[in-house]
Amino acid sequence: MSLANMYDKNIFCLEGDWETDLRKKSSVQSALLLLEANLEIDTIYKTCSTYEEFCKRIFTLTSDKRIYGKYSIIYLAFHGRKNKIQIGDDHYTLDQIGSQFENMLHDKILHFGSCKTLFIEEIKAKEFLQKTGALAISGYAKNIDFISSTVFDVLYFEMCQNYVELEAIEINMLKNYEELCQALDFKMYYRD
Repeated sequence: MSLANMYDKNIFCLEGDWETDLRKKSSVQSALLLLEANLEIDTIYKTCSTYEEFCKRIFTLTSDKRIYGKYSIIYLAFHGRKNKIQIGDDHYTLDQIGSQFENMLHDKILHFGSCKTLFIEEIKAKEFLQKTGALAISGYAKNIDFISSTVFDVLYFEMCQNYVELEAIEINMLKNYEELCQALDFKMYYRD
């Protein structure tokens, strides 16, 4: 049975560019501020537009457990495709990301706030977990609306604070938000 180390699961968020029009302000940052103010958890929010920057930020997070060990949720807010996230102009598969962070994501829950990234077979999700050591991955298997999915992300992160047992998080998300889970095709995979 997969268990998180603690109830309080602080969030480290990396967000890509949503729009090419610089006047548009789409961002998950206000959702993180809502969580901070109401759940009394800490968040770190950073943007990134290259794969090198993405890797550097996650390496920093995972390399100094004394400073960053309490950030057990990694929230990746990017455009996505089937089995991929878009960073800058390029797309990276879960296999590529898993190989990049092999054995580095122990005790972490990775949430992909992106379209279709978890449109994958369960065996691929389990391979990612095995390779990286992550506790769980979650996200969506279809194209999603920004506002609906961001609201869902907030509800999901709140549920993560209520349970250490990952199965309990999944069961309660489905129980309390069944229609929204189905509408967004929410998926959650965790180690046995």
